[in-house]
Amino acid sequence: MKKALIIGIDGVPYELLQGLIEKGCMEGLKKIIDSGYRLHRMHASLPDISSVSWTSFMTGANPAEHGIFGFTELALNTYELYFPNSRDIKAPLFWQSLREQKRIKRSIILNIPNTYPAFPVDGLLVSGFVAIDFDKAVYPGNYIPILKDMGYIIDVDLLKAREDRDGFYNDLIESMKIREGISKKLLGEEDWDIAVVCITETDRLHHFFFNEKDTPLFDSFYRKVDRFITSIYNTAIKRYGDDILFLVLSDHGFEKLKTEVNLNAYLQEAGILRIDKTREFYERIDTGTIAFAMDPGRIYINYENRYPRGCVKEDGAETVRKKIKEVLFNLRDGNGVSVISQIFEKEDIYKGNFMQQAPDLVCIPRRGYDLKGNLRKDNVFTRDIFQGMHTWDNAVLITPEDIKINKEINIEFPPGIIKDYFEKR
Repeated sequence: MKKALIIGIDGVPYELLQGLIEKGCMEGLKKIIDSGYRLHRMHASLPDISSVSWTSFMTGANPAEHGIFGFTELALNTYELYFPNSRDIKAPLFWQSLREQKRIKRSIILNIPNTYPAFPVDGLLVSGFVAIDFDKAVYPGNYIPILKDMGYIIDVDLLKAREDRDGFYNDLIESMKIREGISKKLLGEEDWDIAVVCITETDRLHHFFFNEKDTPLFDSFYRKVDRFITSIYNTAIKRYGDDILFLVLSDHGFEKLKTEVNLNAYLQEAGILRIDKTREFYERIDTGTIAFAMDPGRIYINYENRYPRGCVKEDGAETVRKKIKEVLFNLRDGNGVSVISQIFEKEDIYKGNFMQQAPDLVCIPRRGYDLKGNLRKDNVFTRDIFQGMHTWDNAVLITPEDIKINKEINIEFPPGIIKDYFEKR
């Protein structure tokens, strides 16, 4: 049977990867590319966060079809916050579809975000972040003691970055080394038709060290990423020969962070949002609120028939949207620089049975302005420990050079390549 190997490099932007290859930091990947592959710029999902983008990759569907719009959501008709997980994915995953069509038999899925809790698969699935219980992150369960004995780590401790930056960097290196070794062992010894391995340490590096992207620290780290990719690739080739489909992709891009932008603080100043500070989280949204924001740049209109303290009538939505967009486009920093680059209305970017759950507007900021939905911040512009932020328009995709690629592709596109490959036999 045909084989497909897909390697995810979480949060790696097109320009960074291209530059590192040209710089000589990724000699193994360059050798692979020179043998008949090509780099492509790719759009992430909207919004450009891992849980949404990787779900769009797994399903080949947009958020209104698969039902995931963010790391956090509000329960229907409430302000109650919850965290969507794999049980909330409404569209079939591409390896499930191919298995049902009897195009493949066995898959190994390692470390894709938003696959927790682990669910049945013909083969092996190890969840990516956020996975709070290791025993619920592995299917089938007989692999749990094997992975534990090998020291498998789902994710590093992000809190450590605040207290011990050097130690956190070393943890990233160690985590990636362990993931590489276990991935190589599994792909080299187990039977599989589709293997997906995601490297999340790249995203962690970028969040906390992106201000050092032109330094030896990054060069050294990416030489290890290169070793990981080429090691897994060579393992697959050794086991099954070179007639396999090989893809590398990221779920979003990255950019240096200038400032965090607390949209709810700004919406309060503009009279769009009213807050009751005696309550917690999104229960703080008070009577008279027209709209509120959730990470990152999702704007929800406070409809009277959808939220407990909603006041906006459906027939007045167009007027309200126009007003909110005008207010947001007027948001400027202390130097007079406009913060918002684009604002999409949901009908322009989504389609599917879950449109009601979709944000009414999705904002794209100018580079460096990280949009936040925190309801506790009083200041519009703040800074934290983070040095990098996600970007929508510069994810990366590596494909065989004979695959036709349009200029405007997004992360929903790669599953089509995989399905076409297995269906043409």
